[in-house]
Amino acid sequence: MILSKDEMIRAAILDSASQLFRHYGLQKTTMEDIAREAGKGKSTLYYYYKNKEEIFDAVIQKEKDKIFRTLQQAVNKEETAHKQLEVFLSTKFRLLKEMANLYKVVIGEMRDCKALQHTIRVQYDNLELSILKNILQFGIRNGEFQYKADDLDVLAVIISSAQRGIEMELIVQDRFVEMESRLHLFTNMILKSICSDNRLLQAV
Repeated sequence: MILSKDEMIRAAILDSASQLFRHYGLQKTTMEDIAREAGKGKSTLYYYYKNKEEIFDAVIQKEKDKIFRTLQQAVNKEETAHKQLEVFLSTKFRLLKEMANLYKVVIGEMRDCKALQHTIRVQYDNLELSILKNILQFGIRNGEFQYKADDLDVLAVIISSAQRGIEMELIVQDRFVEMESRLHLFTNMILKSICSDNRLLQAV
């Protein structure tokens, strides 16, 4: 896809800002820092964004879109619901590990700003739950998962909440060396609790 001049400038600004936010956080990063990193004048930044907070929001939106685009692509490659769920969980953890520094900044900013916390959390949760619900609905429809359609919403929230708890511990406490073993245990627990035939899980 060919980007317009404005799109290329915005992309350069967001890429540069993302690197700075990861290393220094939002509070210690200035518009001047972003302009210098992007090789642009401050006037150019202010033409496209009102302030660094608006740039930060745009960076988070871009990263969020990337996460869920990658998740959806990974899930779509699998032909069974239990494999889709397994891939969803493993891909999510891998992506979060890759953007751990930015994620820590987001957590810090969310603690300081309740409005930002609500906006990011709601958007993030809704997208994650939509993918999970589609996987669970597919599994229930084809008989892989033993629950009924009426259980769909509750089941998706339970899986999402449990995963979020593990994510927070791994990222905030920087315990990624434990990620693989915990991910494997978590995935097995979830799949064994919902699959109608555990023989499907021999390769998990």
